[in-house]
Formats: sequence, structure tokens, C-alpha cells
Amino acid sequence: MSNIMRVGALFCVILLHGSVNSAGNAADKAAPPRPEVFQKLVDCKALTDSAARLACYDARVAEIDAAERNADVVVVDRAQVKKANRGLFGLGLPKFGALFGRDNEKDEEVSEIEAKIKSASVDRAGNWTLTLDDGARWVQIVPKSISDPRPGQSVTIKRATMGSYLAKVENRAAIRVKRVN
Repeated sequence: MSNIMRVGALFCVILLHGSVNSAGNAADKAAPPRPEVFQKLVDCKALTDSAARLACYDARVAEIDAAERNADVVVVDRAQVKKANRGLFGLGLPKFGALFGRDNEKDEEVSEIEAKIKSASVDRAGNWTLTLDDGARWVQIVPKSISDPRPGQSVTIKRATMGSYLAKVENRAAIRVKRVN
């Protein structure tokens, strides 16, 4: 791995960790400890001898690279978090911040998505099932008559009140839906 790629991977790890102000906050105090391989890298900055510090960084970056390749450490950036949050939109899963002991994901929270309809079907009760181009399936949960949605049409799904969602196909009236996969 080139030095530029190592520095890029290191930068991604640092972005994931986030900056901490000197006072800290409750979310940071509740955060789990850093992975040992990452903490060793951070500890290199305390070395005053330039040659020793560089040797330390080189060794620790190699360890992080190996840990990432073995999936012992996962490195993601904000763009990947946003993409994952979009893919999980509508599912009752914990947020990534909660998984890592942090709650600093206000910027990554998804309140609506736009997609294309891959397929649409209606059940005997007249409720629609919309399968989107990313594979997500949304089912109408409150009966309401709408014009037939068709593959290729755009749909906007927005977070509504009390954990519900509203789907609006093109410029038609919105229907209340829930995600089923």
C-alpha cells in the first residue's frame, strides 16, 4: 500500500473518530475506548525525536492496514455512513452512533429519500407494495385510493409522525407506508 493510501486510510479513521473539544461532552464520555491498534498510532505523536516518531507511525500504519484488511478494524467515512443510512431508511434499526456509543449523527440523519419504482403490485385489500430500485419494499398500511404507480416513476418517501412514513409517487396524493425489508 502506498504512503498516500496509508495517509488516506488514517485520515478516514480520524474522521470516523471525530474531533473532541477540551471539555468533552456526555456522548464522548460514554464512548467505548479506542481500538488498541488506533490508540498506539495516536500515541506516536508524543514522540519528540523525528526519526522515532516516523518509525512509530510507519509501524502503526502497517498494523492498522493489516487490521483493516482482516476486518478487525472497520474504516468508514461520512459519505459511507450517509449511504448506509439511506439504505436503512425506514427500518427499525439503531443508528450507527448508538452502535459506537456516540450520538453525533445529526448531520447524517435521513428524513426522506427519493427513488425510482422498480415494481408495484396491489393486494386484495387494495394496498400497494412498492419495490424501489435499491430493493427496498414499502407496503401501504392505510387504505387510500391512488392512481396506479408504475415502474420507472419517481417516489419520495418522507418520515412522518409517530414513526410512520408517507410515500408520494410523482405528484399524486401521499399514502402511508411501512418498510418490510
